[in-house]
Amino acid sequence: MWTDRTTTESRTGATEKLRSVLLSALLLMSVVAGTVAVSGTAAAASNVSVEQAVEYSDASGASTVELALSRSVTNGLDGTGELEVYLDGDDVSGTLVDSIEADGTGGRVAIDLTEDVTPDRNLTVTLTDFGSDAVTATDIDVTSQTITPASSSDSDVNVYHGEVIAIEDIDADPDSDLLVEADGGSVVLDGSYADNSQVYVLDTDDLDAGQRYDITAGSDTAGFRLSDLDLTIEADTNITDEDSVTADVTSVRGGTAATATLSASDGDEVATAVEILDGTESVEFDFGSQSADDGPYTVSVTDNQTGVTVTSDDISVSEAQEGEVRFENSVVSDERGDVVSVTYRFENTDDGYVVIGDESEENYAVSGQITDDDGDGEVTVLFNSYLAGVPNSGNASISASDVLSVSGDDEISGVSESGSFARDDLTAEALEAASYEMNATAGTSRSDDPDTTGTLRLETRSTERVQSWVAPKDADLTDEDIGIHDRVGANLTQSSEVADGDIVVHRITATGIEGALDYRSDVEGAGDTTAAFLQATGDGDAFNIWVNRTNVGANADEDPLRLNDSNVVVVDDPDNDTYFVAVELANANYQSGTPIRGDDDEVTTTFVVSDATGLTDEDDSGTANYTITERDAGLDATDGLVTVEAAANQSVSGTTTIAPGSEVEVSLDSESEANPFIRRPAATVASNGTFTATADMSEYAAGVNFTADVLDVDSDSFAVDGDGRIVTAAVENDAAESSNASASSSEATTEEPTDRPTEAPTPTESSDGAVAAPTEAQTATGSTDTGTTAASGPGFTAAVALVALVAAALLAVRHDT
Repeated sequence: MWTDRTTTESRTGATEKLRSVLLSALLLMSVVAGTVAVSGTAAAASNVSVEQAVEYSDASGASTVELALSRSVTNGLDGTGELEVYLDGDDVSGTLVDSIEADGTGGRVAIDLTEDVTPDRNLTVTLTDFGSDAVTATDIDVTSQTITPASSSDSDVNVYHGEVIAIEDIDADPDSDLLVEADGGSVVLDGSYADNSQVYVLDTDDLDAGQRYDITAGSDTAGFRLSDLDLTIEADTNITDEDSVTADVTSVRGGTAATATLSASDGDEVATAVEILDGTESVEFDFGSQSADDGPYTVSVTDNQTGVTVTSDDISVSEAQEGEVRFENSVVSDERGDVVSVTYRFENTDDGYVVIGDESEENYAVSGQITDDDGDGEVTVLFNSYLAGVPNSGNASISASDVLSVSGDDEISGVSESGSFARDDLTAEALEAASYEMNATAGTSRSDDPDTTGTLRLETRSTERVQSWVAPKDADLTDEDIGIHDRVGANLTQSSEVADGDIVVHRITATGIEGALDYRSDVEGAGDTTAAFLQATGDGDAFNIWVNRTNVGANADEDPLRLNDSNVVVVDDPDNDTYFVAVELANANYQSGTPIRGDDDEVTTTFVVSDATGLTDEDDSGTANYTITERDAGLDATDGLVTVEAAANQSVSGTTTIAPGSEVEVSLDSESEANPFIRRPAATVASNGTFTATADMSEYAAGVNFTADVLDVDSDSFAVDGDGRIVTAAVENDAAESSNASASSSEATTEEPTDRPTEAPTPTESSDGAVAAPTEAQTATGSTDTGTTAASGPGFTAAVALVALVAAALLAVRHDT
């Protein structure tokens, strides 16, 4: 597992700078007497010093070294024989120097080179006979590209963040201003050219990546966009001395070289490597295994073209402990013909050697070296027992690595079969059902004293059962987001009746056929499980499947469905020895040419494992019987009428023959021009074939008639054409009943201000028999005068009625006394 790391950027390594300084000192001591060392990049000769030294590509495109002197000299360079050029400490004067462009008499030395120097190199120039003395320039700025402002500049150049670039102006003088502005106007540099120089050196490390910049040199302009090179490095920071020190390097630019340097804890350079960066994928730098004594190590990678450098975190190397490989389960069982999974655990090692079988005891063995390449501490080996023994016969169509392989990102190599058991082809008797020894050893070779041993129990295969299931017409059984078993009870239902046009799913439970399917996929190149299954079916193949109409009448053969990749989908679950073979009836026809009829076609499906596989002595089969029925639907009605109320959440239910899980729509189309509407509520078919759709009918008037229909999953009509009507919504009347109960008193009276009793108003009875309570005015005055309107509001009438009843009760008590 890669660990998080922090990268640092630099121009040159500390070791290179130290070497450059030592070289300069040696050169200075070797020149003629009278040479005096000064600070900076040069030694002075006759009071002449180098103020700036830079390598760049001039306007002609030639690589040039410019030395800007503190003043002009009388005795300049007479030719290339009066200078020495060193690259990384090596004298390359005879191969790198081309000509002298400027001899120093004007205060500037310009040396044309035969080739470009990349920023990762260390460049030193010595003028051996200059003004009667010698001058040396060390640690020269090597730029990655040159920008030359011009009177008309309409394009930008791309510069990577961290590059050191040259800005050239052949007419420059100390009074020439140089301005660099970020896009938007902010000034990031306001400077001028050095005396006797035509080049300004700009380090982009302090500028912002992703930004555009404008350069103005006098009246000339140029522009560049600063991009991020995204040079990154990843290294495993905890390894053993048996592991290789590796670093994975990425960059947005490919096709250019990068140099990686492995350094020990004391800074000494251990090794270097050069690789070409890809630009899209990481590139690995491999330094092999390293001693734990010199760690921790670091790897620094420099992009040669730009000089941008990144450095890994410390890489700790420890002494490797003794490795061990063991079984996750020491006893593994499976059926002959299947692919057996054996998982091995690793401790303190990434390599192991595994053996299944024993040449002397079982007359067969297959072995190979496995590597935990993904670093998760385990490797799962896949043993295809269906193919075992064929490579041992010399049959080149199947290799030993087809018999024994690994899953995931791990690796296996050096696979071979041994023993006397061999098969000429796949029709010969397969590996017997028996117990086979297994062993494993840490390392890369087979051992007579393995770390661990185990047992593989290969059992007899069988075909358990074939069942008929049904799925909706539009179901996508290959959708990997939904497991096949998760569909059971949702849109996959066991059934002996299948509606015409739906998907009939044959659920086959059979052991020992996984190896044949894997062979078709891994060796024969089948693109998916469906293709592998279809390739493996047929006369003389591993197995076969027939889907036959049996009610063909007397004196006629059964009529099989034509099965091909246009109407068959296979979903496998080999861990449970289950295979779902789905046939889309909408895309299938019988071999006779007769189309599928939805009028009770009787079908028998037979799945057979052939004796030609060498897995069984005789054909082993299973069958399923089912009926193809008419695709139909109907709506529940009362007295031939589908009714809904003029309210929300109105349910319309029905039944259908199509598959549970199917999505249908109930169509409600108004027959009224005054109240037009079309409602299409959806519904899902339940496991018992019923469905219920819910619609909001609150916006429509009672009494409106409509036509009710059911639409199939593809919106085709089932032609139900039922009559429907919107009826009045039921209204609850609890408040009225409460009021009537409160007003059930017989002769209540109201007391006047005088002592003379007055009869209370009598409650009135409506024509429907409901009793109405006295009004507020009647209760208060004892009169039925309606000239005054009683106050009203929430709870007001009920409160007044209560006061009236209490008053009447008091009067009655007083009267009795």
